[in-house]
Amino acid sequence: MSSKIRKFARTFALCASVVMAAAGCGTTTTNTAAAGNAADKSRASGVASVAYAGSLQLVNDQVVGPAFTRATGISYQGRGGGSYAVAQLIAGHEITPNVFMSIGTGPVKVINPAFTTWAVGFASSPLVIAYSPESPYARQMEAIAKGKAPLSTLFTLMAQPTFHLGRTDPNTDPQGQYFILMLHLAEQALKLPAGTADKILGGVNNPREIFDEQTILSRLQAGQLDASSAYLPEAVQRHLPYIQLPDTVNLGNPADAATYAKQSLRLSNGKVVTGAPIEVYITALKGTPATAAGEAFVRFILSPQGQQLYKQAGYTLTPPIVYGQKRDIPSSILGELGQVQ
Repeated sequence: MSSKIRKFARTFALCASVVMAAAGCGTTTTNTAAAGNAADKSRASGVASVAYAGSLQLVNDQVVGPAFTRATGISYQGRGGGSYAVAQLIAGHEITPNVFMSIGTGPVKVINPAFTTWAVGFASSPLVIAYSPESPYARQMEAIAKGKAPLSTLFTLMAQPTFHLGRTDPNTDPQGQYFILMLHLAEQALKLPAGTADKILGGVNNPREIFDEQTILSRLQAGQLDASSAYLPEAVQRHLPYIQLPDTVNLGNPADAATYAKQSLRLSNGKVVTGAPIEVYITALKGTPATAAGEAFVRFILSPQGQQLYKQAGYTLTPPIVYGQKRDIPSSILGELGQVQ
């Protein structure tokens, strides 16, 4: 693990343990953000009810949510799951959050235009392979992680019939899609034997490998899996050993978007997903309770303070990417876009 990764792991742990006692874990809020927070206190009531991709659970519930409440006085409530599954619950009126955070824009399209016509991307994260130190393959994976064995060895291991691999459902969760796309990118980039990706997967919907996004890493920590797909911040926040992948494979570098786009995946419903950089998107939902509280949460996430918290949690901040109708973004939120760094 690099010194940079260790540093942000310690920072994240410290922020979570003190529940943001300074509402920014040592960061300074600009006058603009402070004024916005004061306005939020006077305007918003109710609860910022945030439905998010399960991979965002720790950073949202342990760090960002408490910091938001301290900064604005507005209560926070979070609920996670596979991004597509959560979007379907919203579309079916089974849950009524006022904020939705997804990985990629696909899930946002599920609730467009009934609940929103826009979203803002603000951070990216590469895919990694997290592994269990209790695995019978742990020593081999540790050697790969330390660069003492070629990365291609990892894919040979994962293709073994006795290797217990975990991934999420590609039909309900973007991470499950990214993992499959990653395997095919790796097959080409690393010049692996033809069919390696398919051999590892055992079928796109192989039930032996598919687990719920919110429990998959807990299973890994319990020693039930040898390795699992994960986003880098997840692996670090949970103190899991992991193997990094090159940018041309990990779907975490916007500069490699053209390479990612060369791979595609057909889902069970016939929809085709094309490779694209992993990006966290956020939007406020209309027609749900306490919309002002939801807008206040989005403002906080896109403010310098909220951005710094995501950076400390291991995400790479990106220039704001507006999906959909920019004109529909509330003016109070639109004002923060120029401050995203």
